[in-house]
Amino acid sequence: MKEALRSRYLEAIGVPDFLYIQTESEDLNAQKITTQCLVIETSNTHSFCLNGKTRDFLLKMLEAVGLTKDDIHCISINADDLSRTLSGYNAKTVLLMSEGLKPSSEQHFITHHPSEILTNEKLKREAWEVLKKIKACLK
Repeated sequence: MKEALRSRYLEAIGVPDFLYIQTESEDLNAQKITTQCLVIETSNTHSFCLNGKTRDFLLKMLEAVGLTKDDIHCISINADDLSRTLSGYNAKTVLLMSEGLKPSSEQHFITHHPSEILTNEKLKREAWEVLKKIKACLK
């Protein structure tokens, strides 16, 4: 709603305009992207941000713990940009899928990239254990 129109409505019903001015923190939260699970990788030739075998496998992994495609937001970043990137999201859980990324919260989890799991079956058990922790965190 446009500010001028909003002010007229508030004036018409006798509510002082200053009572409903958004604070800076409300503005920041409104700009954040909200998601159940933010999945982050660093540059990878088999990126899960692109359609293909790696993305399909990632979605199957996350669907196994109850997430839908709409619950997941996938991004690829430079390792140095992790904290700046996280500040732009309101994510219930964060799944880091690159060696250079380090978890900084109990809602952050790290596991192998799907492209690595597809080439090494032995990594599936370890990834499944991490996925079970994500499922518990989402409850």
